[in-house]
Amino acid sequence: MPEPLAAEPALPSFEPEPHTLEPEPSLGLEVEAPTLEPPEPIQQPGGPFETFRRRRRSKISPHARPHRVLRPAKMEPSSDEVAVPDPTPTAPVESPARPWSSEGITSGVDARMTRDSALVERCFALYQEKQFADVLAVGEPGLAALRNEPGASRSRDAAALWSVIGLAKQALGDDDGAHTALAASIDAASEPDRPTYRRHLATHALDAAQARLARASSHDPADRMAVIRTAIAWAERGLAAVPPDAALHDARETAHEALWHAYEQAATTLVQRQEFGAARQILHEALDDPKLPAMRAAGFRGLLSGTFGGEIGQLTALAILSMQDGRESEALGVLERAEELLAAIPADTLASSRRDEIEQRLWWGYAELGSRRLDAGDHEEALDPIVHALRFTSIGPERQAETRAAVVRALEGIEAVRALSIRRLAEAGNRDEAIVAAGELNALVKRTLEVGVTEDELGAAVARVRRLCEELGMDARA
Repeated sequence: MPEPLAAEPALPSFEPEPHTLEPEPSLGLEVEAPTLEPPEPIQQPGGPFETFRRRRRSKISPHARPHRVLRPAKMEPSSDEVAVPDPTPTAPVESPARPWSSEGITSGVDARMTRDSALVERCFALYQEKQFADVLAVGEPGLAALRNEPGASRSRDAAALWSVIGLAKQALGDDDGAHTALAASIDAASEPDRPTYRRHLATHALDAAQARLARASSHDPADRMAVIRTAIAWAERGLAAVPPDAALHDARETAHEALWHAYEQAATTLVQRQEFGAARQILHEALDDPKLPAMRAAGFRGLLSGTFGGEIGQLTALAILSMQDGRESEALGVLERAEELLAAIPADTLASSRRDEIEQRLWWGYAELGSRRLDAGDHEEALDPIVHALRFTSIGPERQAETRAAVVRALEGIEAVRALSIRRLAEAGNRDEAIVAAGELNALVKRTLEVGVTEDELGAAVARVRRLCEELGMDARA
């Protein structure tokens, strides 16, 4: 039986590619009119069937490639190039960095005007190979050399170089340098090309804002606010170039919301640590921001009043501890600082009910200190804190009556001791000294009447002082 014929080797499939063909010189290929049908594979003499290998050249502008920009200008084929039309649209080459979306920057321009210079081509090739430092090393000196080029080509190449340099600086983490370079590309570009370069700058600003906003969550609340503010600043930079950009508006709004939340979180954390002064500083900073929404402002004012109440409560607790340890002078100083703090609270910051609550704490601190001194028989030292306690009108009628009684008790004790000393001075012939001392005692009685204690409540003490003054030949009513 004859052996079956060996199957002929299958021809390799050929898929046309949408780029320019360069025929191999050794094949002596004569090119006919272009057709949409794929060319037949060529059999090499004395060898297996091979698919015709072709090199491709992109017709995409280098400074436009990172941004998905196609240059639609028609290019005339050179002597070693043959264009093969293809119905499939040419796919744009994407940058290794973040793809930039933009419109084409040229349309219907002569091919000689749209062909990029060797310098631009080289810088873009370095950028695609991620040799970002080399892009700067080649591109920045090249910008200086472009000053001697003709006006139109110089403008176009300078804009392209600045754009690629900006991308390289962004890849190296130098966002400020990238922004400067991209702004320079706008200045260098011709007027028709500037919208595209503005879009490049706005996209970079959006990237920078979003990167900082994402990074902010890893920082402490206090540091987080500074990082978020830089994100807002980058969004503002982008909007300065392209005001109607919706993505930048959204990024700025998101950053502001994150900032208000960071303010609130930072202030709450500081209040929990009882660092009330630092919390107030942050809240005042937030309230001074004109972009703070009204609802947020109301919440921040509530937090602010809470810092005052919390610090006053902390001070009154410290005063109590000082009293218990016998450090009464220290306790009085702490209460005075708390009273000064209450006076510094803005009227629209603290609700009246909250202010009354704080005043009652201070009243209790002053009254307790005065009562302790009265019990120890130290009437002179007891009078001042008790009079301070009487000045808080929100304590209610019952507590006011108790406080006035304590004032009367302290004044009567003072009057008894001083009157005895004044009479001794007079008996010893020191009449002038006695008169001065009697006048001071009479003035103390009058000041006590001015703070709310009635003459009826001080009846006995007032009568004794007047009698003492008459003995010395003084007018107690003067």
